[in-house]
Amino acid sequence: MAVSPRIELKLSQSLVMTPQLQQAIKLLQYSNMDLMDFIAEEIEKNPLLEIGESEKTDDKPYELSTESGNESGNEFGEATPIATADDYLNNPGSENLNSESALDTNYDNDFNNDCAIDNIQNTSSDEDSGLMSKSMIGSGGNFDASDTDIDYKLSEHISLSDHLLEQLNLISCSVDDKNIIRFLIGMLDEAGYLSESIDLIAERFGSEPHEIERILEIAQTMEPVGVFARDLKECLKIQQRNNDRLDPAMEILLDNLNYLANRDYNSLLRLCMVDTEDLKDMIEEIQALNPRPGHAFSNNISQTVIPDVFIRKNNQGNWIVELNSETLPRVLFNNHYFMEIKDKTKNKDDKNYLAECAASANWLVKALDQRARTILKVSTELVKHQENFFEKGVQHLRPLNLKTIADAIEMHESTVSRVTSNKYISTNRGLFEMKYFFTTGISAVEGGESHSSESVKHTIQSLIDAELPKKILSDDKLVDILKSQGVDIARRTVAKYRESLNIPSSIQRRRIKNAAF
Repeated sequence: MAVSPRIELKLSQSLVMTPQLQQAIKLLQYSNMDLMDFIAEEIEKNPLLEIGESEKTDDKPYELSTESGNESGNEFGEATPIATADDYLNNPGSENLNSESALDTNYDNDFNNDCAIDNIQNTSSDEDSGLMSKSMIGSGGNFDASDTDIDYKLSEHISLSDHLLEQLNLISCSVDDKNIIRFLIGMLDEAGYLSESIDLIAERFGSEPHEIERILEIAQTMEPVGVFARDLKECLKIQQRNNDRLDPAMEILLDNLNYLANRDYNSLLRLCMVDTEDLKDMIEEIQALNPRPGHAFSNNISQTVIPDVFIRKNNQGNWIVELNSETLPRVLFNNHYFMEIKDKTKNKDDKNYLAECAASANWLVKALDQRARTILKVSTELVKHQENFFEKGVQHLRPLNLKTIADAIEMHESTVSRVTSNKYISTNRGLFEMKYFFTTGISAVEGGESHSSESVKHTIQSLIDAELPKKILSDDKLVDILKSQGVDIARRTVAKYRESLNIPSSIQRRRIKNAAF
């Protein structure tokens, strides 16, 4: 058969995501800070967009009945559809254009159905969270500027290296020694520890290790006391030497910090050759030292977590789910400006650019509204499935996966995964990340309802907190207690959960709780 070129027609199907759909998917997983940054960029690029002041709407929040489970209230509210870019350009005589465009609630299913691409712990007490929830709900997360203008202004920060370099000018040593100390300053980590070995430093400068040791001793006289140490033991020794408290017994104690960490006081008494009262005083001195002297100059600023959703009960005992308006920026389409420049636009390229801006603005307004609606849907389903948690506490947290929520709201689980990323819920029990409510299940002993892993962890923590020094619970004993409560769990699972809670083993806990000090 002769080989020759030919033309063939093939019919195939493929899923193609438009750039706007890809961006809409990204919007779902943005945190409120990321969303504000994205909107600021869009407003800078699009002259038809502007940011409006957040204001309370007349829409009722989503309400769940605790008695019948029926939904009442206005779930999403109503809005007037926005005109498309072609409508604007082809209808110059339109008279029903307002200065601010409404949100379009008529969406196609591409946003929800075409997302099939991929598949906190409580941080405050109940009392604190209750105060926070009431104040935030009342003000929509807004803080009075008069209370924050001064408190939140950052003063000029002096770093650890700047502080040490200032002292270096006052040290009486040779220029070569100062150059090496300047290099050592650059090798310090945030805690003030020297992160590179003496041999490597000596090789770098073509010097002998004992010379670097001599220079290091000079550097260790600088403040804060304890910097330039190579480990915790040396850091504490530097501080005790500065306090004139580094006697032989103290030095032995610092050389055997592992015994102190394990509360093995008998071994320390034997090694240090001191009595119980002296050892107690030595330990108190060590506890008063600073193990991380460099942290006093760190510039880590704690960021306040602002909830995306509020959950509370109304006077009728029903759960109310509402979005935090402060995390939902009000993006406006400036119709007056659009009509003004549209009538003056004659060039074809300018008309195309104006149409693109109008279409982009139209899409952004719709995408932001759809994002808010999707967050509200997911949050509402979370409340339905975890109502016992909000009523009774973490021990009643039910096992839950993404697919359960996705099936309930008729979306893909990858969409639910994106919605719950970087989102926080303010509840009557504190502030939680949405991901917290999705936990694996542990089977019941007699085939009953499975238990959430978080509730099992809470039970393990409670049992260990309540154990007596003379009756420390081993992992096997914890398994027996949990099984008596209907939890079918293996010993290795208990050990894994205990370690995830940073709880020592039964041997270590017995030593700690029965320690002399």
